Amino acid sequence: MISFLIGDSVASQSGSSFWGQLFAQDRLLSGSIIILVYILIATLFGLAISNYIKKLYRGEPNWFDHIAGPVVSFFERLLGEDQSKGMTFKEYFRALLIFNAAAGIITFAALYFQRYLPFSGTSYQFSLSLSFNTISSFLTNTDLQHYSGPQDLSYFSTTFVIIGLMFLSAGTGFAASMAFIRGIIEDKGTIGNFYHDFLVSIFYLIFPLVIIATIILLILGVPSTLNTYVIVHPFMGLGSQILPLGPVAPFEAIKNIGTNGGGFYSANAGYPLENPNWFSNLVEFVSFTVIPLGSLLSLGRVFESRGFGNMLYGVVIAIFLFTTYLTFFGEYAGIPAITSLGTLYTGNILGKEVAIGISQSSIFSTGAVFTSTGAADSILLAFTPAGVLGLFGNLLLNDPLGGIGTGIMNMFTFVIFAMFITSLMVGKLPEIMGLKIGSREIRYSTLSLVTHPLLILIPFGITLLFPSLILGDASTKTDIISQVLYEFASAASNNGSEIGGFVTNTAFFNIVDGALMLLGRYILIGLQLLIAQSFAFKSPKIQFGRSVDPGSPLFGLMLFSTMILVGILSFFPILALGPFLSWAKDFNFLTAVIFP
Repeated sequence: MISFLIGDSVASQSGSSFWGQLFAQDRLLSGSIIILVYILIATLFGLAISNYIKKLYRGEPNWFDHIAGPVVSFFERLLGEDQSKGMTFKEYFRALLIFNAAAGIITFAALYFQRYLPFSGTSYQFSLSLSFNTISSFLTNTDLQHYSGPQDLSYFSTTFVIIGLMFLSAGTGFAASMAFIRGIIEDKGTIGNFYHDFLVSIFYLIFPLVIIATIILLILGVPSTLNTYVIVHPFMGLGSQILPLGPVAPFEAIKNIGTNGGGFYSANAGYPLENPNWFSNLVEFVSFTVIPLGSLLSLGRVFESRGFGNMLYGVVIAIFLFTTYLTFFGEYAGIPAITSLGTLYTGNILGKEVAIGISQSSIFSTGAVFTSTGAADSILLAFTPAGVLGLFGNLLLNDPLGGIGTGIMNMFTFVIFAMFITSLMVGKLPEIMGLKIGSREIRYSTLSLVTHPLLILIPFGITLLFPSLILGDASTKTDIISQVLYEFASAASNNGSEIGGFVTNTAFFNIVDGALMLLGRYILIGLQLLIAQSFAFKSPKIQFGRSVDPGSPLFGLMLFSTMILVGILSFFPILALGPFLSWAKDFNFLTAVIFP
């Protein structure tokens, strides 16, 4: 949209001007610049809150104590908890599971029986399998939706169930990351108090940012009302249309700030009332990247190693740029069969909001998969095979930047594994931040890295053995492979984005996806908290060149290579039969003999 606004307005004043040529005619270059601008702005906002997040991780006083502190203290007294009461792994993880399980049971009942509750009607009815899938989805910060927004949800379900679980899942993730960081920087044998960490996550970080995002979205025209609908009379046409309304702005705010991703409308951020213009598109992108980027950038301050923080940022941004530009160039190149028709617009505009365009759709979609947000401002089913590959890369790496809290824990799993391999290669001791990496840490890290592909590949293989499970799909076999793989990868990664192409609201996919979301969330958090517990019993030791420098560019290169080798190559045979083969067929690459 920047290209449209700037390019068209400038070109109208001076058709031969530099800016007119750049933005109105050279969409490849202008799109590339727009992507860099998006990432730069997100980085600046991440830097702006990184020092604040560092104080939360280290438990240091901050300027927000006099506002949020009394609220946290009130709820702690209500729960009978004390922040000084440290918990071991078993106590912390048990509290986390019980708290989430209780919320899941209550919201499941509220959703299944929503037609009997206030602000509802007899038409609002979920099946048991869809209720299980939906609660599992929003409880795990996935927000994979097999239902149709306001057509299926009452106001009560939207606010109490969906928005409530969005706050809970985001707070749980950041609380787990606080325990993980505490286990590394402290040697008390405990990793903190879950209830205190959860309350701090909500009232110190998530809720204030949601209020700010809500106000901005309201100013930009995103509605927030208790009116159920508005009747619109098209200017050029007959009859009228009914547009559903509701608390869209606050929904959209927590959806993005909490890296949740579920849409109030079925079209998600591709619907004008959720995402009115190019500026709201940028606001939403910054919203779902600000906490994950801020948390990552804070690690240099948390561990008092700026080189380590810079190294992590460099690796993450390198992956982000590669996957984004792969998607963008794939969409810009389009498909020869369509390009040959002589369309005026260069690239694959199919399924995209024309007010946003290819470049902003590419960076938004990739960023939503790069984090665990999963929001979409375009139809992923309409993306080219090359464009989908950029999204696949992030999904199969388990969302490199990740969601609130879970992102840095996933990244540390790769760091520990890469440090162990690198140390063996150069004959040094495997250590991180002065802490020895022993057999326990390696075992838990390896289990964490292996769990993710297993959760995807096992149901994927079973599903392909029984094609009758895939209903309503008229795609080619290569596209079906891509669509099913994406479905399970999105669920296991707690991402929630979806290509679709087949009926997902079936008992099979509702139950399997729900189970994958729960296992992908809580198994990994449990393994990562075990790593924190193991480190919590170790005291940092002074280093004198005994170990590999975790802040060096060479280790960054090793970390990058480890992530690619371990995270993506496990899926290479499937990718070769899915999106790679679809790409080759579209462009007739080496397929003349195979597909005569």
